[in-house]
Amino acid sequence: MANLNKCPQCGYTGLKPSGGLCPKCGARVKSRNASPPFFVRKGFYIPFLVLLIIGGGISYLFFTSEDVATELRQIRQPMPNRFFVGIDVSATISTDTLEKLKDAVTDRLRNFIGDASVSYRILTFGNPGCAEQSLHTIVSAQSPDDPVTFGWQVEEKIREIRVTKIAPRDTTPLTTPFYHFLETVLPERSGGRVIIFSDLMNDDSDCPRQFIFPEAAIEAFGADKNGEIIFLYPTPHLTGNTELNRRTLARQQEFIDHMKTLGSQGKVRVFFHHIPDDPLERLSFIKSELKNAIPATAFDVIWERTSKVFNTIVSAVRG
Repeated sequence: MANLNKCPQCGYTGLKPSGGLCPKCGARVKSRNASPPFFVRKGFYIPFLVLLIIGGGISYLFFTSEDVATELRQIRQPMPNRFFVGIDVSATISTDTLEKLKDAVTDRLRNFIGDASVSYRILTFGNPGCAEQSLHTIVSAQSPDDPVTFGWQVEEKIREIRVTKIAPRDTTPLTTPFYHFLETVLPERSGGRVIIFSDLMNDDSDCPRQFIFPEAAIEAFGADKNGEIIFLYPTPHLTGNTELNRRTLARQQEFIDHMKTLGSQGKVRVFFHHIPDDPLERLSFIKSELKNAIPATAFDVIWERTSKVFNTIVSAVRG
């Protein structure tokens, strides 16, 4: 039996008319069971509106947030193949954290064995002495051709890295020339990937010359948007003195805030990742962050770019 219909003009409720026209007044009669067109269904509008809002939000941030705009532009950046790793070995660094970092760096660089297009340099700072004396190059080479060469040329040298300790009678100053390290390294690595492990504390007070925050060197490095600085930082060494701990944490945060301000102004691409205080979580965290910082496959690169864009957008929204 044909469906009953009601004419919206004259109220006719007879059998469904042929052609959809009311036999009484000629108006079009819609079937009660007729489905609404696709474009007027609620199921279409909801995801469409969500996509529209997301797209509009990203577009707004692109024009109002320089760091978001920079990361969106870098999505098509070539796979990085020059890596620099700076490692803080000053006396306040946790030996456990340093050992786990060494394991993670070695495992990551092992992925490039046989790839002559990849080069890396590993440098430590916080060794005994001031300024240049405190900087020691550990490895500086193209990725080796085979595992044996990698073992003695890279792995063994990384294993020898130790937290700085000196004999009681040694008068060589123990320093953390963090600012001098940045001022020296960054201008040489423009356009490269710089990964730095440090508690972000600068201490060269026992040296004849003290260095200030190297803003000019950071901006010079940041002029090439292919370059970026990635900080893996632990909680700084704390004591039983509450006031001293408060000042130490404030110093660390001051450096982070200063760098993030430069990043939000588009002057440098910089990222901070806090290493967990729980020793059981450190190794997996460091390995995960180094997988992003030193990508070895196309999938690693896609995941890294997506993560950076997402995290930058979240940071911009939070303000």
